[in-house]
Amino acid sequence: MASEFSTMFNYRMTRSGSRMVTFCLLILFLAGCDTNKELNPWASYPVPSCPKVQLLGDTNIITAYRSGLGRDITDIRYEAEITGFKGNCEYIGKKGIYSAVKLVLKVNFEITRGPAERKRSLDFVYFIAVPEFYPKPSGRQNFNVRAKFPENRNTINITDEEVEITIPLKKGRKGPGSIIYIGFLLTAEQLNFNRQKRQMPHIK
Repeated sequence: MASEFSTMFNYRMTRSGSRMVTFCLLILFLAGCDTNKELNPWASYPVPSCPKVQLLGDTNIITAYRSGLGRDITDIRYEAEITGFKGNCEYIGKKGIYSAVKLVLKVNFEITRGPAERKRSLDFVYFIAVPEFYPKPSGRQNFNVRAKFPENRNTINITDEEVEITIPLKKGRKGPGSIIYIGFLLTAEQLNFNRQKRQMPHIK
């Protein structure tokens, strides 16, 4: 039986389709899952809670500048933020013995077009990763997203296509202990910029 989890999500535009990703062996860093146990309606075997899904710190925001040395507000092509995600998980198996857990995720974004961006469409990349599978290349999968802005709007909210993740289970990997991270694929400069902003004083 599938169980659901989510974070904040606020969007107006959705995209159809799905992406299939099998994380047989994966990498990197990610929490926010419903930990309530559910009971299988066809038997008395408890279904484990979903793996934890969370945004990776300092990678949930991206500021992209045009090429060159300028770093003024007029040099910004776009700013984007991962505003949340939602999905569900399903354990594969029977009679309390599970061989894998399948998650389906949809990630939400808010994107603002900056003064330096002349086009009304732009592309960015985010990743989904599972640190326990490091250093296998399949431990992190990157996803390209295209944002298209209507003529009268420079800020939009979109939801990417579904991403399906299958994590194999074994004696030392039961499912609830797995952590999945979501974040933007950033340059070193963009990551340092986010860290510096986080360290600045806030009034709240």
